[in-house]
Amino acid sequence: MSSEIVPPVGADPAPPRRSPWSARLRLVTEFALLFALALLLKHVLLAVASGPYPNPFWLPVLVLSLQHGMAAGLAAAVLAAALQLLDGPPPALLTEDLYSYVGRIAAEPIGWTCVALLIGHTRSRQLDHLKELEAELADQSQQAAVVADLCEDLRARTETLERHIAANAYASNVDVAEAITELHDSTWDNFADRLARFVSLMTGAAEFSILMLRDGALEPVFHPADDHRPAAGAVVPSDDPLFAAIVNDRRTLSVACTADQALLGNRGVMAGPLVDQQAPDRVLGMFAIAGAALDDHPEDIERRFSLTASEVSRLVGRIVLMENWQAAAAPGQSNGHAEKPHDAASNGQRAQGDEPQDGKPQDGTPRAAKRKRQRRDREVTLQ
Repeated sequence: MSSEIVPPVGADPAPPRRSPWSARLRLVTEFALLFALALLLKHVLLAVASGPYPNPFWLPVLVLSLQHGMAAGLAAAVLAAALQLLDGPPPALLTEDLYSYVGRIAAEPIGWTCVALLIGHTRSRQLDHLKELEAELADQSQQAAVVADLCEDLRARTETLERHIAANAYASNVDVAEAITELHDSTWDNFADRLARFVSLMTGAAEFSILMLRDGALEPVFHPADDHRPAAGAVVPSDDPLFAAIVNDRRTLSVACTADQALLGNRGVMAGPLVDQQAPDRVLGMFAIAGAALDDHPEDIERRFSLTASEVSRLVGRIVLMENWQAAAAPGQSNGHAEKPHDAASNGQRAQGDEPQDGKPQDGTPRAAKRKRQRRDREVTLQ
């Protein structure tokens, strides 16, 4: 384990440590200030006091012992004794013998030393205990940081496993058969929801898109994430490499392949051709899934994607009819009335009856082109 102290996640960073030289300079400064104050008090008391008074050198001895412990207290006691005897020992009294004289001179230095030993030793033990607690706190903080990192990694792995389990949860054959049956029996109101449920059961994808081959380009006709309308700007032109891969080569593209990533871009994680069931060489459009990374999909996603694209190919006629109905109903919606799908189809038949008997359009107007497009879509629907 590294000796570097790392704060736990969410905790405030540790305060910067002072350098040893900074602590020593601070101690020397405190010594100088306290003893200077003590000398000043001594001179003031000598000038104004007429009776006995406590020695001012008790101040630095007590303060330094309480603040820094026994070593600083003993140093203060020695320095106080040296300053006390700096001008020489006081004269002996006539009534004092040698022992009384020495006792009077040494009484205060001995008292300072005893106070420094008693108070300083207690303070030193407190400081040592505080250092032990700080070291223990630093060690526990480091362990907490390691545990927090492990918990974060474990949570990420758990989420990944949950996604894999959810993606690999195999839908039963009954669910798939029921989804296919409901899809083929769906109406205009529930077709989009049932198609989304079928795609989700088969591939695990929440988003998908269906594009049809028209006028040399792949045009979007169904996109559930965009209110069942084609997404603007999602047309794949014929000069796009994606168009060639889907329509010409009939390839199934996946972001798992490095070469396919550039072709797909931001259009999804997988894409494949929609092939006409009656004419396998004919490509009707493209089916693509998106919404999550490929790792979040089932492990057999390629097989499921192929089965889903094959089933969607059978529904191309209905999807095209829905798109035509939406295009035809758009003007009517402004008046608050929308046609039903069969009404749109009947309107298309009436429009077709207006054409000449030879089947050729009357002119090159946009109406003739629209009639030609509707006739081609109805042929696809009948197939």
